[in-house]
Amino acid sequence: MISAQDKRIVAENCKEYESKNSILGLQVSYISGSCSNCVNFVNNKCSKDLLYKIEQVISMN
Repeated sequence: MISAQDKRIVAENCKEYESKNSILGLQVSYISGSCSNCVNFVNNKCSKDLLYKIEQVISMN
């Protein structure tokens, strides 16, 4: 299971990240950036299948 901290790091590095929370059309990804707060994260899974791919790339660096 991926940790909450790792989900934040992945979200910061994901080009497909789109926050579920918006304020007047502005994304608040810098405040609540995490896979759990992404519109593509459904049923505890990334619908774009990017979570583990990005995590692997980050772990190599």
